[in-house]
Amino acid sequence: MKVHSLQLMVSLVLLAGVVTSLTGCAGISRGITEAMLDSSKSEDTRVCYVRGRPVEGIQAALDKQLPTPREATGRHRTLKVLMVHGIGSHQPGYSTRLAENLASSLALNRVQENYKEFSLSFPGVSDRELGVIRFSRYLNPDSSREMVFAELTWDPIVEREKQGIAFDNSGEYSFRRTPLNNTLKNFVNDTIPDVLMFNGSSRPLIQKSVAQSLCWVMSPTWDDLPNGGVQFCNGSDPRYRNEFDDEYVFITHSLGSRITVDALQWIAETATEKAKSDPDLRAVVRRLQEKRFTVFMLSNQLPLLQLGQSPPKVHGRIKDICGPGAPRADERLFGETHLVAFSDPNDLFSYAIPPRYIDEQMDSRLCPTLTNVVLNVAEVGKFMGLGFANPLAAHTEYDNDQRVIGLIAHGIGTGHTAPIVTDRCSWLETVPEKK
Repeated sequence: MKVHSLQLMVSLVLLAGVVTSLTGCAGISRGITEAMLDSSKSEDTRVCYVRGRPVEGIQAALDKQLPTPREATGRHRTLKVLMVHGIGSHQPGYSTRLAENLASSLALNRVQENYKEFSLSFPGVSDRELGVIRFSRYLNPDSSREMVFAELTWDPIVEREKQGIAFDNSGEYSFRRTPLNNTLKNFVNDTIPDVLMFNGSSRPLIQKSVAQSLCWVMSPTWDDLPNGGVQFCNGSDPRYRNEFDDEYVFITHSLGSRITVDALQWIAETATEKAKSDPDLRAVVRRLQEKRFTVFMLSNQLPLLQLGQSPPKVHGRIKDICGPGAPRADERLFGETHLVAFSDPNDLFSYAIPPRYIDEQMDSRLCPTLTNVVLNVAEVGKFMGLGFANPLAAHTEYDNDQRVIGLIAHGIGTGHTAPIVTDRCSWLETVPEKK
């Protein structure tokens, strides 16, 4: 076979995998790739390398659920997880596999029979949907441990504007293209506008969507959550002001990493500004300044999506703002924002985070810390004698990789690491500089 023919075939397989990985046509890509990969099975040699701060994992949050109710509210502390998706079309329920894998790893083998789902709204944004949030509740056998898993679908924010180019997918134009080029064009029309609109007029609406989601996640109990209709959560409601004893975790995918980090900063800055004229809200801000958030970022894209953006107005000041005895500690927005960035080297759309990125490109007031997880979630095989991994699996299979589930559920470096992580992952702990 001529060299250029081989390159063309490899390119076609790569493109098919990339396209379908982000548009949901998994069967086509998997069929093409698996048919061309070496089908022989061998020992699983996929790498898993963890570098950074110890990761606590959400099991530790479950362990903080007290056997007796808290005196302040008369209820148990609850673990609450918020999932935020990335580019491409999503339907409510997209994170079910991830949620159920986590529940299984955490021995939460009971689930509330009916989930709760409703649309989000915000004052002054009456002409735009802000997305849909779905809540599921997982419990252990005696209900002493509880995880409320919230899934945000923010697609409706951009869907109306995307209709402006929907004509390009119609038969009037699509039949004029070759099948592969038509698939590529559908990919462009379905995904690229999401990034463009997030960096444009849709950013404030997406931030409000995440803020509303977090507000509802802070709802005191499962019974307090509405079910159906269009709902607005008022963060100034006194009911929400004592809920910071609950444990909060974020899980993101793809563009969701940028969305969530930006939204957390926007939420904290907005609350800080309003607190200047609201004594009660000042107490909330003070509690936020002691709160630790973990963001597990699957197929992380922070470095890519920082391109073309200005650095935050407060950067390079982590030492001055964060940690005990920091001279500017009153400026911080959170006690710590621990970023756990997952990336597969064969995922064409994910990136590890260089340590310097935290100080140079993150708002120092978030008190960011970092752990990188570099691992193969896609099987590595042979294609015509060359090493090759399915780019579909490399982008989407994080939620079904037991090492990923083990790291999110049980962490690393804190004494309760999952056996599969101990056996299959290497860990290089980073040592922070002295303040």
